[in-house]
Amino acid sequence: MPDFRSDNVLGCSPEILAALARENSGTDTSYGGDAVTARLRERCCKLFETEVDIFPVVTGTAANALALSALTPRSGTVLCHEDAHILRDEDGATELLSGGARLLPMPGADGKLHELQPASSISITNATEAGTVYSVDEIRALHRDLPMHMDGARFANAVAATGASPADLTWRSGVDVLTFGATKNGALAAELIVLFRRELAEVLAALHQRSGHRVSKMRFISAQFEAYLADDLWLRNARHANAMAARLARSLADARIEIVRPVHANIVFARFPPALAASLHDSGFQFYSWSIFGPDIYRLVCGFATSAEDVDALAAACARPARPL
Repeated sequence: MPDFRSDNVLGCSPEILAALARENSGTDTSYGGDAVTARLRERCCKLFETEVDIFPVVTGTAANALALSALTPRSGTVLCHEDAHILRDEDGATELLSGGARLLPMPGADGKLHELQPASSISITNATEAGTVYSVDEIRALHRDLPMHMDGARFANAVAATGASPADLTWRSGVDVLTFGATKNGALAAELIVLFRRELAEVLAALHQRSGHRVSKMRFISAQFEAYLADDLWLRNARHANAMAARLARSLADARIEIVRPVHANIVFARFPPALAASLHDSGFQFYSWSIFGPDIYRLVCGFATSAEDVDALAAACARPARPL
């Protein structure tokens, strides 16, 4: 049955699996000295229209914590949204790897920061945990000379949703370092720290090594990203995921299901009556409760391999006349 728990539950894009298979022959230099990683850096410089340094890692948690550790002093504070993944789900990784920097949560409608207070750095998420997307103007309004990190676990979805260039959504708007995610959007296990503030490259390189996240066979992470960026696979996957979420939101609304948050990217938050939620789970549909947005709220995530049939099956189950109104 359709699984809407997360875009992490899906498999890997065939193009990325094929790239891994190609890279699996022959030998190459370890720890990032390989030809694939060198090509990936050049591709990222073109994609972001500026010189960047890159640091491939396996998990988003590592990417976020390392990036923030490079931006923030040990005694500093990181301003973030109260629902940010770095706060709610990463179990103190930033505090650990930074040697003591503290996360400072702030409220904000629809998963976005709207007001700031004094801090050493700021972290925003695009697309947000609420499924919304920061515009270029919103990011610029938050900059205010604070070092800025962007958690881009769903960066592709944000780019696809806004139509803005990767450069405009990042460094041109004040972002100093980006966690560029691929795992949620078709990769096997690949995240990339993209550093725009290049004077921090030496600091970040030391953290990369010391933390144990400088993978010896780094070419296999870089090969995933090389295939991810080739022929705009990353955007094609994201556009499909966003389109499926929009289709799902429309279909659920037609079935008189309340959509409780704006749907900008690939996540839908819906209110299901308890009996309906139980019936859907009993029928094999999978999705998560998301009580931080209120009672009976559920999160439904679409991904690169979510089909229209998956979406329509859930909407049809919600529209059955036997459902209590």
